[in-house]
Amino acid sequence: MKKLLSNVFTFVIMLVAFSGWAIAEPIVIKFGFTSEGEIRMPGTGRSAGAIAFKDFLEVNSDGRIKVELYPNGTLGNNRTLIESAQTGVIQMVGAFTSIMAPFAPEVGVTQIPYMFENNLIAWKVMEGPFGKEMAESFLKKTGLRVLGWPDGSGYRHIYSEKPIKSVADLKGMKMRVPENPGLLAMFRAWGAKTVTITWQELYSSLQTGMAEGCDTELYSMYSKKLYEVNPYVTMTRHSFNLHPYMINEAFFQSLSKEDQTLVLQAADLCNRVANGHSLTSSLLVKSKMEEAGAKFYYPTAAQIAEFKRLGQQPYIDMTLRKIGEKEGQMWLEKLNAAIKKAESEI
Repeated sequence: MKKLLSNVFTFVIMLVAFSGWAIAEPIVIKFGFTSEGEIRMPGTGRSAGAIAFKDFLEVNSDGRIKVELYPNGTLGNNRTLIESAQTGVIQMVGAFTSIMAPFAPEVGVTQIPYMFENNLIAWKVMEGPFGKEMAESFLKKTGLRVLGWPDGSGYRHIYSEKPIKSVADLKGMKMRVPENPGLLAMFRAWGAKTVTITWQELYSSLQTGMAEGCDTELYSMYSKKLYEVNPYVTMTRHSFNLHPYMINEAFFQSLSKEDQTLVLQAADLCNRVANGHSLTSSLLVKSKMEEAGAKFYYPTAAQIAEFKRLGQQPYIDMTLRKIGEKEGQMWLEKLNAAIKKAESEI
């Protein structure tokens, strides 16, 4: 009897062991980004999109693929995250076009001031042939496949510790500007002194006077409570923001064709969820900021025209120099053509 029980026990152990060998370990996608890890309203579209991506992929792969989300910059700032995705330390990254531009200067044309009249036009341009060609160019230079160009919480505006109503009010101000060379050139053309500070360090830098103002989208301002140190908001709508998400190409190619298709389907869902959430959030966040003490100023048409006249061309000139005059002009012409086509269709 003891021998029989021993044999049964041995058989059970072997069965469990062989079953474990038969079940493959799930494919893990580490997805890093700097926004929050939950869906909020108001909130960032990137977070809503990332969660939709995770849920769709895990359910539709029957558990073959597991997506680990690393929000709130827990794995580093945007530049570090892009570099980590390039080296394969993580498989996916959600970043800003401003931070992508140093890796591939042509991305900078998407933030040329006063190009996209509204969100719908921007979405249509970036989801169409222009966005696809831009993604191909970025892939060749970085090894990262752009899976989508979702809305990055809308337009960028100016935030400051004192009222800004015209270009003249910016003269001599220390403005925190992202690494995008075009944005730096634009603010310098407006007379500001630019300082480059990471997003994670911005609040304390505004507190200590290292910077006196910044530019970003409304929700980013709200989520980091920057209105506590920069209560004045000037609605310049000077540049449209995008929050692209990317996957390491070597990792993507290592997947089966079936799993590649699932990733692309999840990315399409992510893009749509992010766009819808971002636009809805932008309609709500202004009242939330006013409740928190932010003071809004809407420049007149003449003031906006001055911002555009003084800021757009320096941005274009700097961006074309970074890309190369001939190639840069090509990208600019393609963008203008795509915008014109989108405007005629909407």
